[in-house]
Amino acid sequence: MKPGMILLLMGIILLLFAGIPAVLEFMSIQGFPILISFSTQSHWFSMIYGFFLILIGNEILIALSNEWTRKVAPTPLIVAFGLTTLLANVINFLSIYPLQYYLVLIAFAILLYYSKIYLSPSSLGFQPTAYNYLIFTTLIISPLIVAFQSVFDIPWAGLAFPTLMIFAVLSRDIGLVLGGRKINSFAMEIAYAFLAIGLLFYQPLIILAWIFSLYATKLPIAKGRRYPRIALNIAWTWLLISAILYFNYDIFIHAIAVGFLFDTVFGVDAVLMDMIVGITGKRVSLRPSYAPLILLNLGLVMRVIFDLGLNSPILILSAPLQGIGILSFFVLTLRQVLVNKAKY
Repeated sequence: MKPGMILLLMGIILLLFAGIPAVLEFMSIQGFPILISFSTQSHWFSMIYGFFLILIGNEILIALSNEWTRKVAPTPLIVAFGLTTLLANVINFLSIYPLQYYLVLIAFAILLYYSKIYLSPSSLGFQPTAYNYLIFTTLIISPLIVAFQSVFDIPWAGLAFPTLMIFAVLSRDIGLVLGGRKINSFAMEIAYAFLAIGLLFYQPLIILAWIFSLYATKLPIAKGRRYPRIALNIAWTWLLISAILYFNYDIFIHAIAVGFLFDTVFGVDAVLMDMIVGITGKRVSLRPSYAPLILLNLGLVMRVIFDLGLNSPILILSAPLQGIGILSFFVLTLRQVLVNKAKY
């Protein structure tokens, strides 16, 4: 089994471990009788430093590495990263503080150590671009946040890691998605800076990140395939909502974590393809389904309605719909990957 497949399966396990209790807990808040209470610490930690850390580690150590250097990271390095991340989540579940953060710092150290390859010319002689530097910058900022979190209980700050990293990858890949459109790299760098400051210090600044990134990409009027355009426009809508409704903690967190991040993962097949390359070693043809996209966003809209103070029995479906949307996406994708793989 390829290292990429192992990392993906680990990521999905951590996604389920973090997501299922969170769905039940939110249903309990809405009045649905749940007999067991779940730790919110396990939910956010395993989402950010479990699922998203594994997903992004797959990109850096395998997929992007294969594109940039024509080879993946050494297997011992990949194994060390995967086991360290998994152990961090086990330790966190057992509430052995702050050891889980130290293990996450080791996982980041592995990624940062390997990512120096992205600051050198590629195997084809291409020089590093803004995308390379933004990835490296994110891997410098993120361990500082983790170190801070090991002392202070600030779960929301952890969102900066997956959000900034996916935004950094988008600074290159979004142009590929939009029919080969050339995007304004300098404007995306400014957007990245406002996004980082907004996430960590003053949330309304995310509006400026939204404005500059739309200026850089012309996303609302972009051409290209329909599904990615729809998914990305929805993702950017949630990014704006997070900045406007930042005063509501639950809306702010989930507009970014679910709305922006997952809609981007769903829609940007360049990002998805990187993940699949790590699994199969090949680029395979996928047919995206609108069902996960609809379920995810319908559930998130219901959650926002509930968070704004409106209540209805149907809103109890908000968390299950989000969970089913996310899970169905990975099930459908993995099924197509395995079917395509069997044809080779």
